[in-house]
Amino acid sequence: MDNIIRPTFGKPRPAENPDERRVQVVTQRVYGEAGGCRVCLVHDADAPEGDVFKVVAGFLTDDEVSTVAILPATPEGETDAEIVALGILRTLAMIEARTEGPGVA
Repeated sequence: MDNIIRPTFGKPRPAENPDERRVQVVTQRVYGEAGGCRVCLVHDADAPEGDVFKVVAGFLTDDEVSTVAILPATPEGETDAEIVALGILRTLAMIEARTEGPGVA
């Protein structure tokens, strides 16, 4: 996933080698699983953007995650990260429900 909500919105993305973007992260909070994906919160004090929270999502069958939102590591940023994460989780759940078809009575 390359569509990331960034605090530097509007600025061009710096050129990076894809392997340089891979880092090991420790999950701070797991929001849930839906649609074969897991949505989590990561705190990254060493990010190029500074001390930030990252909402990440990844397939349950894989150890890799993709950042879907970057927010400042403040109480407000954490609240916004929760809103983003729960919105993503709800969207995944709706997609999962739609692809399962109608329920059987």
